[in-house]
Order: sequence, then C-alpha cells, then structure tokens
Amino acid sequence: MKKLASMIAIFRSERILVLLFCLAAAFRVFIFAAAFPFFSNGDEELHFDLIVQYSAGRLPRTFDVLKSESLSFIGLYGSPEFLQTPDQFPGARFPQPLWKQTTAEAAPIVEATKSVFRTEINWESSQPPLYYILAGLWWGFGQFIGLKGIESLYWIRFLNSLLIAILVWIGYAVARMVEPEQLGLRLGVPLLLAFMPQDVFYVMSNDVLSPICFGVVLLCIIRWFQARSPSLLVGGLTGVAISATYLTKLSNLPLVAVAFAALTIRLLSGTARQLVVALRPLILMIVCAGIPIASWIIWSKSHFGDISGSTTTIALLGWVRKPFTAWWHHPIFSGQGLWTFWSELIARFWRGELMWQNHELSSYPADEFYTISSLLCLGAAMIGIYRKWGLSELRQQLFVLITFSFIAALLFFVLLSIQFDFGNCIYPSRAHPYFTSGRLISGTLIPFSLLYAYGVAYLLRGLRNVVLPLIVIAIVVMVATVSEIIVNREVFTSEHNWFHLAQGDVNRIEKR
Repeated sequence: MKKLASMIAIFRSERILVLLFCLAAAFRVFIFAAAFPFFSNGDEELHFDLIVQYSAGRLPRTFDVLKSESLSFIGLYGSPEFLQTPDQFPGARFPQPLWKQTTAEAAPIVEATKSVFRTEINWESSQPPLYYILAGLWWGFGQFIGLKGIESLYWIRFLNSLLIAILVWIGYAVARMVEPEQLGLRLGVPLLLAFMPQDVFYVMSNDVLSPICFGVVLLCIIRWFQARSPSLLVGGLTGVAISATYLTKLSNLPLVAVAFAALTIRLLSGTARQLVVALRPLILMIVCAGIPIASWIIWSKSHFGDISGSTTTIALLGWVRKPFTAWWHHPIFSGQGLWTFWSELIARFWRGELMWQNHELSSYPADEFYTISSLLCLGAAMIGIYRKWGLSELRQQLFVLITFSFIAALLFFVLLSIQFDFGNCIYPSRAHPYFTSGRLISGTLIPFSLLYAYGVAYLLRGLRNVVLPLIVIAIVVMVATVSEIIVNREVFTSEHNWFHLAQGDVNRIEKR
C-alpha cells in the first residue's frame, strides 16, 4: 500500500509539473505573438483572408484574389518591418503605425497598400478547412465580446497559446504511454514541446493545429497496440483523429499514410481471431476517417481541378515538374547537398522562418546546435530502438512507428525538392532547390521530441542516473530560450505590435 501511495503521489506531482509546463508554454507564445506586428512573411495575410471567409460561412471555390474585408485589415494594420529596412523610409526609420495616424495622413497609404494586395491570388485557398473553421469561430467569439480592429487580429493569434498548452499535455500523455519508466522521457518530451522556439505559433497559420491532431492519432494508435481487443470508441476516435490530421494540412498526408500502414501491419500480424475481434472497430475507423477525407477530396476535385488542389497552386508559384530521369541530378544526392538540406530543414523546424527587416530571424551558433544535436540524438535513438535498449517488444514497435513518422515527413520534403524546376520562384529556387520549411512538418513535433529525449537517455545510459537526461534536456531548452530572446529582441521594440497599443489610438481612423 505504501508503494502504491508513493506512486500516486509521484504521478500527481508530475501532472502538476506538466501543467506548469503548459502554462509556461502558453505564456511564452502569448508574449511572442504579441511582440510581432502584422502581417508576417509566413503568408499570414493569406491565412487571415481564409479565416475571414470561413468566419462568414463561405468556403473558397477557386483561387481568387484577397477579399475586400481582408484588405481593410491588411491595408491599415500591416507593418513594413518584416521585409523592408529603415533606410528605405524618410529619416531612416519606420513610419508611425497607420492606425495611430489621422485619417488625412493614413488614408492615401492605406489605399495604396490595398491596391498592391488587391491583385494577390490566395494560393492557400485549396488547403483543408479545419484550422480556418476553428480560427473563424474563435475570431467571431472575439468580436462578440467586443474586440475590434487590431485587437481582434491579436485575438486570433492568441488562440495559439491555448493550442500549445494542449500540445504539451498531449506530448506528456504520449510519452507516458510509450515509455512510462523513464523520467527523462516522461518529462523531457513536454519540456521540449513547451520551449521549442518554433515561431509558427506566433502568427496565424494552419500549421499550428497539425501536431495536436497527429498527437491524438498517436494516442489512439498506442491504444490499438496495447489492447487485445480495441473498442468501438477507440476505432471511432482514431478515424476522427486521422481525418482531422488530413483536413488540417495537406503536408500531413505522409503522417496519415504511416498511421494507416501501422494499423494495417499490426492487424495482419495478429491471429485470425484477433483480426475478427478488431473488424468492427476497424470498419468504424475507416468510416470516420474516410467520409470526411473523401468529402474534401471530392470538393477539391470539383472546385480546384484535382484531389489536392496542388496543380493550380504549383502553376501559380511558377514551378514545373521535371522528367523523372532529371530527378536524380539534384544536389541533394551529394554529401554537401544532403547536409545543406538537413541543416536548413532542422534549424527551421526548431526555430521557424520568420523574417525581420528582410533577414531571417536566426542565430548561426544556435542553428548549428539544433542541427548537430538533433542528428546526434536522433541517430542515438535509432540505435537504441534497434538494440531494444530499455524497451519491451511492444514499446519497440511504438518507437518504430514514431521513427517512421518523422522519416516519412523528411522523405516527403526530399520528394518535393527533387521533382520540380522552381523557375523564378524566390524560395525554393533553381540556385537553391531545397524545400526546407520546417513549419510544414510541425505535425511531427511530438515524434521528434520523443526521439530526441530517448536519444539523450541512450547517450547517457552508462551513467545510470535517471535524472541526468532530464537535466540535459533542461539545458537544451535554456540554450534555445536564450537564443530566441536574443534573436527576437528587436521585434519587441516595434511600434506596430500589441505592446504599443495606446489607449485611444486603436481604430482612430474608423472613429473619425
């Protein structure tokens, strides 16, 4: 009884600590989301345009220009600080925010800005709808409680604080189910997720929902693996989670494929009786996943020309598919090219790719740390999984699934890099044909964190100290946090951000 009471006390204290991680993550995202003005170089204006459309109950039916409702916000609240520099303006300093100027001063600039964006095609229109529905409802609620203008824009961003907190808790749940005996893994995973400086969480983007959806998929698959006879509830939830993952971002398709493959292999490797018992949950899973996914595929085919809408998007971006034989001449198949691809992708996977004054917000030492430590820890994790270090057969299978999830995402980017001639596109380009937008594989944040934490534990296995891996991860988190603060310090001084909203200045133009 004493041992049981001790275990319960430990579990309760762990949950309190993880809850603190969740709150810290939410606070961090809130602070940085408030620090960045609008609209970032991460296609934020396109995502906002779709949020506006979905909030009004309108599903995009074609690749159209930005809507007039969106342009009203973009023209008034957009900041030049992302892609321009102070020396491009009088006095070598950025002008005062338009929403703090008088109507006479600001109106001509607002109209000029709107005219520039009025011809921009929203090539994100074919993206699945789940994030935009959620963000549209959230925006509508913000307006219902009285938020207007730029305050309502920040309200959309602040949704990410709630999402990151949910992600940290799901990461803890997955880690505890996969490896309940390793403290460094149970707490290391939520700690990494709470402080990983991925700046996509600071802006409007459908990428922020991907890791939560796929995290729920992992929880459901673990239940399938652990249960002798999966319940109908597990089957239904698995199907819903898989469909949500697909309906959040098209780049999550490799993760959906890995999930289906894992369940198929698991069922086929069992006995005939186990297959019969799992048949009803399996059918329910297929129905719950298939109907929403098939419905969106039909919609996309009907309105955007193909099942993913990618053909027109590729044409809008100026990309051209290369002949299959030309794929293999890509520099990624050289040692230097492969390292370029890995180092850029993993650095952006850690810290994002927002720009400030026409420079990517990055630190060379930090990027090298992310690149090398990730390679080292993920390599160590794969060796440990192969050798079954500290793993039962079931846990090894789960780690294999997690590993293939991350590898599938990497291979998807390799495929995107080698099959296109990027023409005159700025990124990727003919001169630098590497697809390395780490935010697009944010769905793998939990698998990556699991592998990273397990790799740290494997590297330190000879020291036989259960707390040491967690200390090392805490040091990693401190390095990432310090780097993030240093890299983004100039952003906090922007007059265009939430911290510089002066009472009486907000919406001055509308009031006059």
